[in-house]
Amino acid sequence: MLKIRYLLQILKLIYFIFLLFSLNNGIVFAQEWPSLFINEDIIPQNKSELKQIKKLQTKDIQKMPQEKIREKILNSFYFIADFISSTKQEEPKNWFDSHKNPDNSLKYGFPPELKRPPLTIYYPAYNLTKLAYFVTENPYISKLNVCQGFWAENRLQFAYDCFFFLQLELANDKIPINSLERLQVNLLHAFFLLHLATNDVTNVHIWNPKTAPPIPQDFTEGDHYAISRVLFSYISTQVDDTIYLPKQKTDIIEPIYKNIFESPVYFRVTAKVWGNKTSVTLLKDPIDPLKWVQTVMPLAYANTMAMNQGIMLWQRAFNSAQKIENYFQNFNYPKMSEDSPLIVKSPSLVKNEIFIAPKNNTDFLAATDLFRATAMLIAKDPAKSLEYISSGILRKGHPEISALMFNLSGNAYFDLDLLRWARRSYSWAELFSKSFAEKVPSSLIYGGESAYWYGKYDVAQKSYERFLKLIGDPEFSPWAYLRLAEIEERKGNSNNAKNYYEVILRKFNSHFVAADAQVRLFCLYQNGLTKNTKKVEYQKVVEKIKNSRDVLKKQAKACMLKVDLENLQEDSAKDTKTTVVEKSLKQKEAIDKYAKEFPDSEFLVLFTDRIKELELSVGTFLASENACNKLIEYYLKNKDSLVKLKNSNHHYVNGLKWGNDENLKLLRCSAFINNVSLWKEMRKTEIGKDGEPLHTFFYNLSQKPSVENALLAYSSLKKSSDNWVKKVKTIEKSSFEAILKEDFWEMLTLRELMKFDLLTSKSANNLLNNAVSQDLFNEPKLIYSSNTFCYWMLRSSSQFNSEKWESIAKTKDKKEWLNLLTDKKNEQKMPCETAFAKALFTVSLRNPTVYLDSQILLPFLEKQGIDKGAEDWLQYVQRIEKERGNKDQEVQAIYRKLLKEAKEPLVKEAAGMWIKKNIPEEADKLLW
Repeated sequence: MLKIRYLLQILKLIYFIFLLFSLNNGIVFAQEWPSLFINEDIIPQNKSELKQIKKLQTKDIQKMPQEKIREKILNSFYFIADFISSTKQEEPKNWFDSHKNPDNSLKYGFPPELKRPPLTIYYPAYNLTKLAYFVTENPYISKLNVCQGFWAENRLQFAYDCFFFLQLELANDKIPINSLERLQVNLLHAFFLLHLATNDVTNVHIWNPKTAPPIPQDFTEGDHYAISRVLFSYISTQVDDTIYLPKQKTDIIEPIYKNIFESPVYFRVTAKVWGNKTSVTLLKDPIDPLKWVQTVMPLAYANTMAMNQGIMLWQRAFNSAQKIENYFQNFNYPKMSEDSPLIVKSPSLVKNEIFIAPKNNTDFLAATDLFRATAMLIAKDPAKSLEYISSGILRKGHPEISALMFNLSGNAYFDLDLLRWARRSYSWAELFSKSFAEKVPSSLIYGGESAYWYGKYDVAQKSYERFLKLIGDPEFSPWAYLRLAEIEERKGNSNNAKNYYEVILRKFNSHFVAADAQVRLFCLYQNGLTKNTKKVEYQKVVEKIKNSRDVLKKQAKACMLKVDLENLQEDSAKDTKTTVVEKSLKQKEAIDKYAKEFPDSEFLVLFTDRIKELELSVGTFLASENACNKLIEYYLKNKDSLVKLKNSNHHYVNGLKWGNDENLKLLRCSAFINNVSLWKEMRKTEIGKDGEPLHTFFYNLSQKPSVENALLAYSSLKKSSDNWVKKVKTIEKSSFEAILKEDFWEMLTLRELMKFDLLTSKSANNLLNNAVSQDLFNEPKLIYSSNTFCYWMLRSSSQFNSEKWESIAKTKDKKEWLNLLTDKKNEQKMPCETAFAKALFTVSLRNPTVYLDSQILLPFLEKQGIDKGAEDWLQYVQRIEKERGNKDQEVQAIYRKLLKEAKEPLVKEAAGMWIKKNIPEEADKLLW
């Protein structure tokens, strides 16, 4: 006996160890109900209840009677029945910890969002299974009794023919549509056709409208259903039901009413009917036609509602739902079954269809609200949907149908990203019925999602664990495992997270979230891998996620980069041969390579601080690479960091410091791009006297532009360098880039001087240009050595006298000036020299000298000829006429040529008039 006890104790110990191991490895989950509940789900009605609710825990809920829980929920629900106005201040979805805490993003990344598939709910129509002969002397109702007789005897073709010809007779006899006999025939005809469709009867042939005998080919699948749907809709929308409503409450035919609930029919597609096959029987006693109509009319309305859902004829369906409610108020209905109105297939899965099967009037009415709420969700009108949901809940029907209402409101809020309200709605669904989650597991998975994205991780964890315990859903279980892993990551339980990821890869390797699990595992494990193993594992991950979300590719590469950077950092501390900048560049290149491959990566923020400091090291050399703007931008952004860096080693690269060399670059760069505030700041430091005195000349010229400062700068520049002309040419080509060159301040001052000359006023410009021109007249060959000198001279040319113009003319020979005046290509090649040639030609015309005539004017006039330069020739001949008189042979010859060869009418006319006046013998010739 002792041995047996000892053995039992050992077995218990083994089982306990196994249980602990299972819990630690995510195989078994604690069964907690409720999982989604938190204290805010119950709204206190008074101060004393507020104190109780604050202390309320899950274990207290578990001990509380279900009726008490439902009472608290309904009280809370009454308090906030106006959902839309209550949610105005709610925060939407898309908050996630990775956005707030980037350091954790490599652990659990940016999780995929689980999109909610529509909850498919089917509403029942009803077959008529109890028939009875009507007590009547009406001939049409007598014929209707015959049709029922054929139906009850299962002589379906005879019954079909009977109904068809009875309908024709009523139409031919013009019996009113709202008459009792017409309504009875339509109702029974509709129920009969529904019976044919439900039982899938295909050997009953349809008559065509011309009453030609039917043939087998006339029948098509769905015809019975289609005609039945049309008849029910017609009855519901065209007949005024007030004609058949009693003035006071009255009884109905109980056997028919009760029996009809046992044969629900569901419509998945407009042409398909699903339901149990039914057979009809006759009641023993005949019944009154009016009472029969009053009994089945609510069911006709229900059929109209259900049969119109597939084709979304909401208006007809909604009218019928309203009429059901009105109709119930006028009758004494029997007490019906309290069985669950929800029917689901086993096993229960998230996407399983839900069939509503009300067993009593209250649930029947609640189902109509549920129908309207579902329709409004499909129609993208959540506000209206929530109104119908509220109405359905407040009917206090079966707990499971109320739970389904709460679940539907959770769906509405989930789709609106109102997560707090979504979780509360799913919680109320779970609280209202313990068994509801087993039938509709989507409430757990989306309740968990709502809590998860809202940041209520403990609640989300309970929900996912309960879901996995209850449901073996191959599509949604991997999502639950993924969320549990992510929650464990947040708690710092990386081993538990790894176990969950491994479960996904082991059991659901082809699932969508398996790619996430693969990347997360790589990020968790890779710190302990060798370089070669890490590369091999990374390639496996890349292959796994090649068709997955882009963010996973970014995350996997970012995890690998992080370890690479840590290795480079360690190498930096050991390496004494490589320069600090080269060490920095190695890390920066690794990050840049990642950024180039994934320019919009969410994980780049993880390397921002590192890049910032690494770029500071590179920034010390940016000035010499024509990158002053970048250098200054980095300095201004990282000023405080650089001040600290001046006295400490770089955090990522061993040995980097910020010193006077870098500050010197800042001084020169700030001057180069004219960043005055930084320039003034740097001038106050110990390197502020760099490049004196030209630094001061440049500063004065740029801050206080004046002719005096310009002349001082000009004079100083001429004295400071033997390569004056060469430096001017360098500036003209915009090739001044080197911040650290010895002649930096000379070049910068020269650039400022040239800018001053271009932008200054005309009077100041003349003063400067005259001063410059005096120097250049001493060395005329320098005038054309650069465009700067040439334009300086050209701008001051308005002050030149004839002597100076002749001096300019002597700088080139006759052919060179002629070429500049005649060859259009020179205007682009030598714009300033061409401008000088044109100015010389104008001076030659207006202020002539013998030298200018011979070297500039006449060569050009002769080159042009009379036909092209008639006006210039006229101006020239008028000038020499004043000197020589009108008898001069050359003067007369020129006028004759002008008359003969000039193309301009005015020139020709002027020449003619001169000849008439000064050469009379030729006047007669001109007349003719």
